[in-house]
Amino acid sequence: MNKKTKKTLPKYLIITPAVIFLLFSFFYLIWLFNYKGLVYSGVSLGESKLSGKNYEEVKSLIIEKVSKIESDGVIFIDESGQTAKKEKYESLDTGPTYSFLAFFPEETAKLAFDSSENKNFFKFIYHLLKPKTSKNLEAKFEIEKTGLNYFLDNYFPSLIIPPENAYFSLDLGLDDKEILIIKQEKIGKTINYNQVLNDLEKNIKNLINNKILVKTISSYPSVSANDLVNLKDEAELILKSGESLELSYFNFDNEEESWRVKADDIVSWLEIEDKKNNKEISLNEERIQAYLEEKLVPKINKEIILPKLEIESGKVSDWRVGENGRELDLEASAKKINQAFILGEASLELEIKNISVESFVSENDFKIQEIIGTGHSSFKGSPVNRRHNIKVGADALHGLLIKPGEEFSLIKALGEIDGENGYKTELVIKDGKTIPEYGGGLCQVGTTLFRTTLQSGLPITMRRNHSYRVSYYEPAGTDATIYDPWPDYRFINDTGNYILIQSRITGDDLYFDFWGLKDGREVEVGAPIIYNIVKAPETKYIETDELAPGEKKCTESSHNGASAYFDYKVTYPEGATTTPVVEKRFSSYYVPWQAVCLVGKAIEVEGSATSTDSIEIPAEVQVEAPTEEVVENPSSF
Repeated sequence: MNKKTKKTLPKYLIITPAVIFLLFSFFYLIWLFNYKGLVYSGVSLGESKLSGKNYEEVKSLIIEKVSKIESDGVIFIDESGQTAKKEKYESLDTGPTYSFLAFFPEETAKLAFDSSENKNFFKFIYHLLKPKTSKNLEAKFEIEKTGLNYFLDNYFPSLIIPPENAYFSLDLGLDDKEILIIKQEKIGKTINYNQVLNDLEKNIKNLINNKILVKTISSYPSVSANDLVNLKDEAELILKSGESLELSYFNFDNEEESWRVKADDIVSWLEIEDKKNNKEISLNEERIQAYLEEKLVPKINKEIILPKLEIESGKVSDWRVGENGRELDLEASAKKINQAFILGEASLELEIKNISVESFVSENDFKIQEIIGTGHSSFKGSPVNRRHNIKVGADALHGLLIKPGEEFSLIKALGEIDGENGYKTELVIKDGKTIPEYGGGLCQVGTTLFRTTLQSGLPITMRRNHSYRVSYYEPAGTDATIYDPWPDYRFINDTGNYILIQSRITGDDLYFDFWGLKDGREVEVGAPIIYNIVKAPETKYIETDELAPGEKKCTESSHNGASAYFDYKVTYPEGATTTPVVEKRFSSYYVPWQAVCLVGKAIEVEGSATSTDSIEIPAEVQVEAPTEEVVENPSSF
């Protein structure tokens, strides 16, 4: 090393750290004044640039876009131009506003901050040094495929034409005798559900609301006419062997009766199957069962009626006396019929099972000794029809027994929701139209049952919150909406014993008690945390022919939007076969809900027209929704 090098070396040792320090300070100042707690450059969500925004600004922007989508409605259109809009204006009690689509604005906003609202300087440096600095976020959401497909099936039925396999049929020949003929197969079509789902997801990921084109795909039959040509002789032999087939059974009076099968019924049982790349003919036992169910079950079956139980003074008593039952064993009888064809038998006795209510009860120790959980809700302020429907729904569940291991379905337990079963209608807004609909108030039943299930520590398998907050179901986050046929509310009885449901109404309060046998599980239901309050939009007016001109009727009041969650923890006793501790967080997102009023269509007068734009806003909808804060009080449900 020469003398010159020795003299300059200290300068580099001094300059290099100084340059690093200056660069460090420069970038630190950029971060401090431009990006501390803010979204870094290059981050976007769809068409929205998020750079430089703080968490609250990002969240507000996302909520605004979500509200716009929900307000405008998602529009589906087929290739013929027919449209269907899934919009948010539906009934208060008889259906969720977006039954197949749920948004999660807070979770989406956090994505812009790497799941942290407080971004530090070192993350900023890392961001700068990354080869690719742009970041396109995707909105967090949930699409329930069952609900989406149900919606498409309901609004575009003409797009669904099932394919038809070629099949054998009977026709009259020249001598008026029945002859076996072959019917040609037909190609069908169905909605391309995956395409619709993908396009909808693409929209929602970017929080845009383009129309969704509903396309179709062909559905091809699996059996052609050519396949049947070589099987025709065998099919004729099957028909001939069944010409004299007679089915016998004993009726309720223990008298033997018979039933003769017709040739055209046998033809409908024929099935063509692929076996080792060859088509073979056989009898379809499921079709035989369907035939027996239609023709003979009404003549043979008698449902067992279990004793419906009621608690009196803390003890179980029979509320309804049980009755013996009997049923045609469809599976065994179908197998027997199939075997008769193979063996060439001319008659057979159907398999019937007698069910004794006494043996059923004696074989099942109900062990209904104590209340394992109670749920409550208030329906104060409900109109007459709503109160009536709540009672009808609660009565339908009162006294029901849930078997050990059974998944309870509220929709199934309620049965048909119509006038014949005692329900009354209410005028609701659905798909932009005013229609009378049965069952308003049943979500009160669903919500109360949800709360009872929580207090009982049972696993919940299906629950959907309302799309907006409803005063009947406060505190927010503890509600459950139902709508036939979907969404349902479901849970599993994992207690190992029967559970008895008891309902009671006291004044404006609905209660459900679950009776059974406690197994030592400990239940913790956290207080609901309510946050992210969003003010409700202005009142919406809808013209209708249901009211007199100028008459007003407000079907919905305004509700602030909000997010809510609570934690649910069940600790099972030692020796339990399930996981010792089960924890779950129930999260809910409620959109801001505007007041909705119906206004009778104005009558046009010659030379002028009365417009609803000049109608005075009713006083009852001019009141703004109350200011709300985060709620962390112990829940009373």
